[in-house]
Amino acid sequence: MELIQQLKEFYLKLHLEVKSLQALRFARRLVYAWAFINYTILATKAAYFYSSSAYIPAKDFDSLNLLEKSLNLLHWGPFADAYPVFLALTLVATSLAFFEKAPRASAAVVYFLMMNLDNKAYVTLDGGNNLMHLVTFYLIFINTKKTQSAFSITLTNLAALMIKIQVTLVYATAGLLKVMGPLWNKGVALYYTMGVSEYGNHGIFSTLSNYPLLLAAMTLGTVLFQISLPYLIWQRTWRPYIVLMGTALHLSISLVMGLFMFGLAMCVSYFFFYEDGEKGLFGSLLKRVRA
Repeated sequence: MELIQQLKEFYLKLHLEVKSLQALRFARRLVYAWAFINYTILATKAAYFYSSSAYIPAKDFDSLNLLEKSLNLLHWGPFADAYPVFLALTLVATSLAFFEKAPRASAAVVYFLMMNLDNKAYVTLDGGNNLMHLVTFYLIFINTKKTQSAFSITLTNLAALMIKIQVTLVYATAGLLKVMGPLWNKGVALYYTMGVSEYGNHGIFSTLSNYPLLLAAMTLGTVLFQISLPYLIWQRTWRPYIVLMGTALHLSISLVMGLFMFGLAMCVSYFFFYEDGEKGLFGSLLKRVRA
C-alpha cells in the first residue's frame, strides 16, 4: 500500500516540485565521484585498454550508423590514439559535474566521453559500468535548482524515477535468473564461484569451505535479498535495512572477488532512493556532507 501511495503522490506532484533536492544532488555527486575514480584507475594502464595496439579487437567503424559512430570515435582511424585526450577530458568533465558547473551540459559531456572510452575497452565492462551508463544518461535531464519551470521539474522527476526503476530491474533480473539457476537454488553457487582463482580469495575460500552450511546460507541469502529489494527498497521502514544488507553484500563482492568498481557502483545507486529528512544510514551521511 505504501508503494501505491508513493506513486500517487509522485503523479500529483510530477510537475509541481522536485522531490528531495538535496538527496538527489548528493546521489548525483556520488555518480561523478565513481566515474572520476574509475577512469583515474584505468588511466594508469591506459595503453592496455585504449591504444591502437591494445589486444581488444577494434570495431569496423565504417559499418556503424551515425549515432554509433559518435559513441565509438576511438575506433576511428584519426582518433585511434586520442585516448589520453579523452581520459583527461573525462576527469575534467566529471570534476565540473561534481561541483555542479552547468550540470546538464557537463552531464552530457561526461556521458559522451564515458561511452567512447568504454566502447573502446568493451571487453572489460561489467554490470556496474552498464548501470552507470544508464544513470549518467538520465542525469542529463536532471536539474536540482530550487526554481525551475514546470517542464524542467517534470523532466527531472521522470529521470530520477527512471534511475530508480533501472536499479530495481537490475536486482529483479539477477534474482529471478538465480532462482532458476540450479547452483543457486541448491545453495552451492558461492562455493564454486569462490573456488575460481580469478574471482576468489584462496585464503577466504579455504576457511569458508569448512563451513558448508554458512556458504549455503550466504548463497540463498543473496537470492532472497535480490528478489526482495525491488519491492522493499521503496518502503521507508525497510529501506535502511535493505541498503545496509546491499552495502555489506557489494562490499564483500568488491573485497573478496576483486570487483571493486562494480560493488561501488551498486552501492552508489542506492542513494537515489533516499529522501530529504529520512533517518538512518542515508540521513547521517547526508548530514555530514551538508555540515
